[in-house]
Amino acid sequence: MRHALALAIGSLLALPAGAANLIPNPDFTSGTDGWTMFTAGNGTAALDTTTGDPDAPSVRLGANPANSDVSIFSSCVEVDDSQNVDLLVNLRGNAGAATLEIDTFSDAACATALGQIVSTPVQANGTWSPYMLDDVTLPNGSRSATVVLTVTQGTDASAGDANFDHVELGPTGTVPGFVNVNQEGLTGTWFNPATYGQGMQFTFSPDDTNPGVGTLFGTWYTFDDTAGDESAQRWYTIQAPLTTAAESVDFPIYQNTGGNFDALPATTPVQVGTGSLAFDSCTSGTFTYAFDDGRTGTIPLSRIMPNVNCVETGTPTIAPSDYGFSGTYYDPTTAGQGMLIEVNPDNAYAFVGWYTYALAGETSGASGQRWITAQAPYTNGSGTVDLTLYDTIGGTFDSDATVTDTTPIGTATLTFTSCTTATFDYTISAGELAGQSDTIPLSRLGSTPASCSTITH
Repeated sequence: MRHALALAIGSLLALPAGAANLIPNPDFTSGTDGWTMFTAGNGTAALDTTTGDPDAPSVRLGANPANSDVSIFSSCVEVDDSQNVDLLVNLRGNAGAATLEIDTFSDAACATALGQIVSTPVQANGTWSPYMLDDVTLPNGSRSATVVLTVTQGTDASAGDANFDHVELGPTGTVPGFVNVNQEGLTGTWFNPATYGQGMQFTFSPDDTNPGVGTLFGTWYTFDDTAGDESAQRWYTIQAPLTTAAESVDFPIYQNTGGNFDALPATTPVQVGTGSLAFDSCTSGTFTYAFDDGRTGTIPLSRIMPNVNCVETGTPTIAPSDYGFSGTYYDPTTAGQGMLIEVNPDNAYAFVGWYTYALAGETSGASGQRWITAQAPYTNGSGTVDLTLYDTIGGTFDSDATVTDTTPIGTATLTFTSCTTATFDYTISAGELAGQSDTIPLSRLGSTPASCSTITH
């Protein structure tokens, strides 16, 4: 049986169409291919492999002397003067100021200059941020264009020094722009369609009592590098503060070992790597990881269930709904294991990821980790869902090299008693945990979502 995280809710959502980015090598993953450097005086323009947004590398421009400019030019691209365009660039200003520019031409080869559209100078603030020239009207007769990125003297007379990354130019509305990761609506279940049977769940918890502050918690359900039985299951957690509106969030990756299934002892996370998470839209994103053991990769993510209240621009209007029950829950007495829950009112379905351990996992190291999934239709407004439990084996870490096998192993009833508490009654009748049953009291980890604040059951 092949399932996406054991999800069997009918056909998956169609993936959104990719952005119509006209710029070749927009993330500098092929070095500076397709880009032309221009330096003045002793200015510098070079690939920077230490930083980028959403990922390294980026291009760093440095102006010296202070009153000089340094620029980088994209390849010539074809444009249509009947369509307005958007230009999006991720920028980290280190000193001085930076500008974004679209140069237009009346021929197809960028030979006969027609006009320039230049942003106001962006003063350095030392952090990665997205900047956009949006809905730009091109001069009549425009047939081609180049993007020009420049560093220049700042208002404090300091020389320009800036990093640029993720350059996108396209007809207005086709460039995805800035999806704020500090919003509740990104909470949910995500997976890579190429690696069915493994995936991730995230809880985004903005703190509404302290605007701009929040937390991200996530669990990654995957496998060892070699396929096998339940002892090859692996799970990792991520946790990071959300302090401002941002296009991406960086975090440590943790692994917990030394626990027992639904029992003491509590376990402590140990950092085993780092990662970054960004979203192209409310239904697609990118998860990048670098483990201390040398494993690295970038995973394209698709949302499994419908978007409820994520917005790609502006401020979300969050109406109360059972989506507010979604989040991270655990039993404080057995900290180090728990559940991420998604309740989706738009398709009346619930999905649970349970990260836990083998019965005697305390002495088994990483091979003592276990994860179980649960799912079922949900009646909106009920506060209760009867679930089927599933076990998935046979996969390999971030790979489609082997086919996973997902089988039902039991049943459970999840009952929400408030926006912050629930009970999970389970009975396991098959597999290595056959015969186990219990009622787990669950408490929410993190702040109460705005969409749940007025719900009572």
